Amino acid sequence: MKKIALLIMMFIFLTCKTACGQADSLQDHSIAGADRDDFITVSMLVASPQRALYSVFGHAVLRLQSPSNNLDYVFTFESQPNMGTFITGVLGKARAHYVAVPAEQYIDDMRKDNRELWQYKLNLKPQEKQELWRILDSELQSGDYRYFNILYTNCLTTSVVNLQRSLMNEHVEWGEPIFPMMLSNGEVLRYTLRNSKWTEFLFVTFGGLAYGRHTPNESRLIPEVIIPMLRQAKIVENETGKSRPVITDKGKRLVKGIKDRPLAVSPMMVFGLLLLIALMVTACEWLLGWQKLARIFDVLQFGTQTLVGLLMLLVTTCSELFSSIWNWYYVVFLPVPLLLWYMFGRKSSKKTPQRKHKAMRCWQAYSIVLVLFMAATPLLPMLDLPHQLITASLAVRSFSHYLRYRSKNKISIYV
Repeated sequence: MKKIALLIMMFIFLTCKTACGQADSLQDHSIAGADRDDFITVSMLVASPQRALYSVFGHAVLRLQSPSNNLDYVFTFESQPNMGTFITGVLGKARAHYVAVPAEQYIDDMRKDNRELWQYKLNLKPQEKQELWRILDSELQSGDYRYFNILYTNCLTTSVVNLQRSLMNEHVEWGEPIFPMMLSNGEVLRYTLRNSKWTEFLFVTFGGLAYGRHTPNESRLIPEVIIPMLRQAKIVENETGKSRPVITDKGKRLVKGIKDRPLAVSPMMVFGLLLLIALMVTACEWLLGWQKLARIFDVLQFGTQTLVGLLMLLVTTCSELFSSIWNWYYVVFLPVPLLLWYMFGRKSSKKTPQRKHKAMRCWQAYSIVLVLFMAATPLLPMLDLPHQLITASLAVRSFSHYLRYRSKNKISIYV
């Protein structure tokens, strides 16, 4: 029986070693000499943003080193960037988990991507460094997936949360908000994405009323400002109130990198061109009688409007990324023209004078709504010129439809 018990114990030991793998070795080596402050070093690495959607905000991770044990790993919370992840990411349901990467490999990857990378040491106590390593090891061993939310549950926020979890009888006091963190969610977003206008356009389109909210800064951290925030933050003892800075060093640049240039074609240029085409098509329709060209343009424009409107409904009702149901851009992207065409423009419908009159009034009302919406731009901070160029293009074609029905009914424009 003793031999059998011994074999069972050996099997359990080997099974645990296999299951825990490399990440567990980090914790095993953090016992001997752990009272020395230099036994474990904890740093935050901050990488510059890239043009790709999944890295447009930049990247921030925790680096844990134990030089005496030749251990050096980067713990990063991430999901695999692919088309499926993009779709689930828009819905806020992309699956993500912690990964431990050898620091040398991580730095080399940043170098290959030409991303600037900085390192800042965190001022934790030896026991807290051990606890942080244990927490991150547990994240790896659990294998649990969480939904990746690029705004609220991302590489940086999870790192800061685990950093705060590692504190023993202490807490972090962030101090006064720094620019741009005192601004609303939408203004912080615009500032962060100022060099990525298409991503800014995308997030503002789907953000809804969340644009004007003020989420606590701990829940909307961005890599660009996290270091200035941590420099003025303090780790405070719960009982005595004594404090110490979170970061004490000036930082070290590990990779020089090259900043991505913004795309040459901006939303302003594209939608300005769209408005110009709408005006030219309308002019050709009325001056040259090119009604077929106008119909083709309307099908393309109103069809795209319908697709975007349906996507907005999907995102605002099913997504965990944007928590606001109402969105002012529904005024622009709800498929009203398609509905009017279905009601009044079908060949099978009886085009009686009464129906023509109703169609005229509907197109007139829709045109007025679009014009009033453009006039409200100074009053609603989420409204901007690129979006309103789309509104203007829709208004031009909507008003053209109104004029066409008015001319057929021979009704004065002032009636």
